Amino acid sequence: MALENNSTLRITQTQKEIAGTQVTSATAAWLPSISTSFSSGRYFQGARAVKTDVPVGFDETSGKFLYRQYEITQEATERNSHSARLSINQNIFDFGQTLYSIKSSKAYQQASEQNVISTRQAVIYNVKRAFYELLKAIRLERVYQEAATLAEDEVNRAQTMMDIGITSQAEVFQAKVSLGNARTSLITQSNAVEISKAQLNNALGRNPSLTVSVKEVASEPIFPTITFDEAVKTAIQNSAEIKALNFQAKASQYAVRMAQSRYMPNIGANISYSRSNDDIGRVYTSNLDEDFTASLGIGLDLNIFKGFADKANSQRAQLNHQVDLENLAERKRTLTAEVRQYFLQLEAYKDFIEINQQNIEAARENLRLQQEKRRVGSGTELEVSQAQVELTRAQANLVQAEYEAKISKAHLEAAMGMGDVAQ
Repeated sequence: MALENNSTLRITQTQKEIAGTQVTSATAAWLPSISTSFSSGRYFQGARAVKTDVPVGFDETSGKFLYRQYEITQEATERNSHSARLSINQNIFDFGQTLYSIKSSKAYQQASEQNVISTRQAVIYNVKRAFYELLKAIRLERVYQEAATLAEDEVNRAQTMMDIGITSQAEVFQAKVSLGNARTSLITQSNAVEISKAQLNNALGRNPSLTVSVKEVASEPIFPTITFDEAVKTAIQNSAEIKALNFQAKASQYAVRMAQSRYMPNIGANISYSRSNDDIGRVYTSNLDEDFTASLGIGLDLNIFKGFADKANSQRAQLNHQVDLENLAERKRTLTAEVRQYFLQLEAYKDFIEINQQNIEAARENLRLQQEKRRVGSGTELEVSQAQVELTRAQANLVQAEYEAKISKAHLEAAMGMGDVAQ
C-alpha cells in the first residue's frame, strides 16, 4: 500500500523522469536543428525624394561606367510580399561541451534512479517500524489489561476478607490504589494503540482515521548472523544513497569539464534556402530553381571574453564537485556509524530479552510466594502489590526489547540496502 500511495516516492519517480528529459535535451545538441518560416503580406512605400548615383556614360578607355549623383523622385508603391525559408544548422565539433553535457545528464539520471531506490527502502522501513510499533502497543495493552484484571481481583479479595473481619480497611484502600494505577496505565496504553494505528495508516498513505488491524506471524531470527565488518562492507556496496552520491559526484565532475571546454571554439555548418516574390504562386511552386536564395557554409564561433562569466562558471562547477565529494565521504562515515549503532543495539536487546525472560519467571514466582505469605498471615497487601508491579514491569520490558530489536534489525537492513519487497 505504501509503495503505491507514498507521495515522496512518487515525487522521486517524477524527478527521475525529469532527469531523463535532461538527457534528451543534452543529446539534442548533437542533432541538426531545422527551422522553417512562412510569411505573406502587403508591402507599402510612400512617395519620396532620394539622392542616388545615376549612370551618365561609359568610359571606353577605363572600361567603367560613369556616375553622377542626382535627386530622384519615387512614386508611392504597394505590392504583395510572400516568402518561405528553410534553414538547417549542424554542430560539427565543440571540443567536448556536448559530450560532457550528455555524460553529466546521464549521471544525474542514474543518481535519480538510485534516489528512487533509496526512497523506496525508506518507505519500507517506515512501514516496518510503524507495523512493529503497533504490534508492540497491542502486546503492551494486553500486559496492562492482565495487570488491571489482577488488581481488580485483589480489590474483590480484600473487600471480601474485610467483610468477614480478617483484613483491615487499609488493605482494601491499598488494593484500590493499585487498581487505579493499573487502570491508568491501561488507558494510557489504549491511547497508544490508537496513535500507533494512525501512524501505520499514515505510513501506508491512508487516512489516519481508517480502521486498521494487524496480526503477527512467525518471523526470521531477529539477530544478524554476519559480522560488523561484513555488514559495513555490504552497506557501502548496496546503499542506494551512496550510489546516488557517487553518480552526483561523477555528474559534477563532467560539469567541470564542460565548463572548461567553453573556452574552446565551436565549429558548425549551416544550410539555408529561401524564396520570395510578390506572386504567391512563384513562392509555393515545384520550380525550386527559380526565385530563390540559398547559402551553404561552415562557421567557427570563438569565445574571446564574456566578462569573466566563463571563469566564474568553471570555479562554481569545481566547488560543486568538491561539495559532492565531501557529501559522499561524510555519508560513508555516517553509514558506518549507523551500522555500528544498530549492531550494538541488537546485541543489547539480545541480552535484554534473555534477562527479562528470566525476570518474568522470577516475578511470577515472587508474586505466588507473596500471595501465599499473605494467605498464611505473614505477608501484607503492599508486598503483593509490589510483586504485581514487578511482574508487569518485567513483562512490559520484554515486549519493549523484542519489538525494539525488530525495529533495529529493520533499520540495519535498510542501511545495508536489504529488506526490500518484491517490486
